[in-house]
Amino acid sequence: MSPLDWMDIQGTQGSLDSGPKPALDREAEDLLEGLNPPQREAASHPGGPLLILAGAGSGKTRVITRRIAWLVRTGRAAPHEVLAITFTNKAAREMRERVERLLPVQGPWIGTFHAISARILRREIGALGTYTGEFSIYDTADRNQLLKRLIKDLGYDPARFRPSAVGACISDGKNRGAVRQRGGEGGEGMEHEVLRRVRDAYDEALLRANALDFDDLLLKTLEVFQRFAGVRDAYAHRFRHVLVDEYQDTNRVQYELVRHISSVHGNLDVCGDPDQSIYTWRGADIHNILDFERDFPGARVVKLEQNYRSSGVILEAAQAVIRNNRQRKEKELWTEAARGPAIRVFECGDENDEAERIVAEIRALQAEGIRLDRIAIFYRVNFLQRALERALRLSALPYQIAGGVEFYARREIKDLVSYLQVLSNPANDVAMVRIVNVPARGIGERSLELLADWAKERGVPLSSAIRSQEARALVRGRARSSAEALAQLLERLEHAPRLPAAEALDQVIDAIDYFGWLASSGDPEAESRAENVEELRANAATFDRQNPEGLLRGFLEDVALVSEVDSIDAAEEGATGPVTLMTLHAAKGLEFPVVFIAGMEEELFPHARALMDADGSDGDGNDGDGSDGDGSDGDGGGPGLEEERRLFYVGLTRAMDRLHLSWARTRMHFGETSWREGSRFLDELPPACLDAEDPEEDEAESLGSFDAKSVSVALAEGDIVRHSHFGTGRIERLVGAGPNARATVAFPGHGAKILLLSYANLVKLGR
Repeated sequence: MSPLDWMDIQGTQGSLDSGPKPALDREAEDLLEGLNPPQREAASHPGGPLLILAGAGSGKTRVITRRIAWLVRTGRAAPHEVLAITFTNKAAREMRERVERLLPVQGPWIGTFHAISARILRREIGALGTYTGEFSIYDTADRNQLLKRLIKDLGYDPARFRPSAVGACISDGKNRGAVRQRGGEGGEGMEHEVLRRVRDAYDEALLRANALDFDDLLLKTLEVFQRFAGVRDAYAHRFRHVLVDEYQDTNRVQYELVRHISSVHGNLDVCGDPDQSIYTWRGADIHNILDFERDFPGARVVKLEQNYRSSGVILEAAQAVIRNNRQRKEKELWTEAARGPAIRVFECGDENDEAERIVAEIRALQAEGIRLDRIAIFYRVNFLQRALERALRLSALPYQIAGGVEFYARREIKDLVSYLQVLSNPANDVAMVRIVNVPARGIGERSLELLADWAKERGVPLSSAIRSQEARALVRGRARSSAEALAQLLERLEHAPRLPAAEALDQVIDAIDYFGWLASSGDPEAESRAENVEELRANAATFDRQNPEGLLRGFLEDVALVSEVDSIDAAEEGATGPVTLMTLHAAKGLEFPVVFIAGMEEELFPHARALMDADGSDGDGNDGDGSDGDGSDGDGGGPGLEEERRLFYVGLTRAMDRLHLSWARTRMHFGETSWREGSRFLDELPPACLDAEDPEEDEAESLGSFDAKSVSVALAEGDIVRHSHFGTGRIERLVGAGPNARATVAFPGHGAKILLLSYANLVKLGR
């Protein structure tokens, strides 16, 4: 049937959905079997806009798939008249498999926004007159490779205007905007001028190649719908029912696409949870779901509030936290499960103490028979991963990193460790190859090949070729001068193996101006990389303090032993898989019987950036209370702080049975030991949900009595001491020995502080 045929029989909006509906047959009724009343209401909604507010663990995928099957079984839509959209290929595949088990016929369109858009464009992009349906799709690697060539062709330095950073800016502009006119990027100055020129050249190159990147798949579909009403109406007529999962994560372009496709029949079902909107930095707009009832008048709202995942105490805590947000829609999660054990909160001395405490708890869980693959450790920022990895490895506990790479496998860490390895052992050619262009020096593959051949012929390492004037004479231009500069740098740092590890690392960082290079690189991950380098410096400082005779070579041996991933037979550990480590963002959509959330400190979680806008404004001129005014009576802070709280809520609701939260009183961060305060989110947890154990009694039991001989300053309870930050105070309590020795000191104006004596540098004033 052609688009015109569809339009002729349509008439007014919703006419095909009017009139009597077929009675439910036994098979259709069976599809609703086992659903709770709100789930049943959502799955059997007869038509019109529907908002399914699906709380964490409330079985939303089950509802969506049953609804698709119910619509087809009851004759409200033919299979090919149903469109279901989600965000990940995994979710789409799961949804498709479930629907196929419920329906004897195939036909519903089920896929991601990008997959559905590509399917439409294969048929319709010819209408634009510039592309054909045989277009190629460029992934991120293809995009960056093309941008690298274009940046060079335009006469810019790819080391300054990094292809990945330029590509990220282009992608962000596409995701946040609509169809752009040529040269339409805003802003002034050289940076914006470069971006405008590169983007125009990039668009032209894509056009010449008949290629689209991932963002273009959405934008070109939107452009087709906006410019050609007949094409848009054809799809809007075809799809009687449109279902969108994770609607709180949609951006503006996706919102417009959904409006177009559902514009004829008005049967739009969206499922999501404003309390789990955590991707603003990707362009997601929480107002799409908050304003749904305003955008689609007459919408029915169904709340899925029964949770099938978490214990009662975890849900109570999560509800108490999220009620402090204002940009939300109220719902009350509940469960038939047992209340479960209380949430445990650990106050630790530093990051290593925190990691060791978590490992000890995991060992205790193992002894109870809990498998390692049922345990997850979450963290807000990646640099927290290092101490956790180290503790797990030294304890021979297998683990896996989900959604990320191991700390010592990160590019910036490998770069700097490779420098140290070359200084310690100039024969290490693998490390030498890595550092040749860190920072970028313009020593190309051909030049490096000539130097390597020279070294191979003489049986010497590559570093000898770099230092040889004869070898450098084989290369030309910038490569020769860059190789000479690198040789001079290595000569200046020859003494590094005789230095403490932290001092050697600092000299390398300063010599190559690594932080300056990161700052000017345009890398969207530059800040995160800098944090990871600071964590490496902290690790080196800790090693020096604990191993004063180890120096650089000892540190490199320690790194090699700790970072070596051994093949561990999980069966020997009584588990079928490893512990999972991941960021809180990566944890969304997952669940684990046991969850640890580390780093629960102010300026880490919530992140310092979020605290900068904690003024109650939502950043767009309104009061931030959503569309229905029923969200909360509390002051949740600005939009950044509210998103941090939503992220904490997501972390809490990943836990099924047991939840552990930890924070450190001191943490080595950005090269310095800083004094930390517990996260404000901890204060939002109901006391009735928390473990009532006495932290001082537990600390004494775990650390043992104080060993005065193991610390450099003779201290006793009752002594008056001075601290560089807190001033003068009195020691109330001493526990532990060696690096674990700590004092509870009462400071007027600051209260009681627990201080690690190896960090605190207390000066004894008397008694």
